[in-house]
Amino acid sequence: MQNRSSFSIFDASAGAGKTYNLVKQYLLIILSSPKNDAYRHILAITFTNKAVHEMKSRIVDNLSEFAKDSPSNKAQQLMNDLVFEAKEWKKPLSISGIKTKSQQIIKHIIHNYAAFDISTIDKFTHKVIRAFAHDLGLPMTFEVTLDTESLLTEAVDALIAKAGEDEIITRLLIDFTMEKTDDDKSWDISKEILETGRLILNENNREAIVDFKDKKIEDFLAIKSKISKAHEMLENENIGLATIAFSLLESNQIDSKSFAYETFPKHIQFIINKDARAANHKFESETEVKIKKDTKNIALIESVLPQILANLATVYANNEKKDFYKAFLKNITPLSLLNTVNNELSKIQTEQNVLSISEFNAIIHNEIQNQPAPFIYE
Repeated sequence: MQNRSSFSIFDASAGAGKTYNLVKQYLLIILSSPKNDAYRHILAITFTNKAVHEMKSRIVDNLSEFAKDSPSNKAQQLMNDLVFEAKEWKKPLSISGIKTKSQQIIKHIIHNYAAFDISTIDKFTHKVIRAFAHDLGLPMTFEVTLDTESLLTEAVDALIAKAGEDEIITRLLIDFTMEKTDDDKSWDISKEILETGRLILNENNREAIVDFKDKKIEDFLAIKSKISKAHEMLENENIGLATIAFSLLESNQIDSKSFAYETFPKHIQFIINKDARAANHKFESETEVKIKKDTKNIALIESVLPQILANLATVYANNEKKDFYKAFLKNITPLSLLNTVNNELSKIQTEQNVLSISEFNAIIHNEIQNQPAPFIYE
């Protein structure tokens, strides 16, 4: 544990006792306070409802055990720890004082259990947003939904329904469908659009998504056209380089059978014919080109190999660029629809008067980023 005045950080792996230490600190605060309702003024948040229940149970169980005439050995040890740590806080506690105080706090919690508030992060942010709904420009009666996936699916369906109505979206959806069928995949494009749409719901992508906000579909189409042309130019360059390489073999009357299994000349032909089998081999040095031992013109073959391998080296370098462009082109269509999906999602939430829980933190962040932090939390 690192101490900085009253600020403490507990850093431990799973099962190493973080919850125990947090509960102990909580107990230390409420037992050393002159008031019996100090728990009202403590903000305790955790990740899951299960963790909330566990923390509440441990606090109440320990207080109940402390209040007994004969507490368990475990409770006795914890009380000793609390007395020891209280000295560091310069707020002396005694075993008898803990017993008396625990009895008083337990009674107070029983009659004011709603104020004994340990909650999840989501519940806390919901409470903040609900309290500041007017300041945040939200309807006072909004409902919270956990089922963001259904909202997103609805937004994607609404987008696809625009096919035939919006000319640009229709063109984009048709092109995307054709691309999928050309790749021998299902023509159903909703899955890919939905998968990309999930980027909207991920907090880690918020800033990147904002960068797309001002981009129109036409901007993406222009980029797609430019990348497609660059991909095609590399493809044509590869065919030209491979054709020159194969011509060197032919002009020097080097027979394909001079090479083991004819692998080397076949590889060059695969490149010329845009055959996928070209990816099965890569020849980057003369030692990788297997020439039959009984070939008569080995010296001639070795004289032209450097030029052929130089051409192939350029082809392989181009292939790396092509792979990048291909990956980019694969994702640019659903990415170009991201803003439209986001707009449809916002429209659906407004119509249904619901707010996705995934948006809570983003809403609070946008409100306080240029203001003093206490503004919304006080």
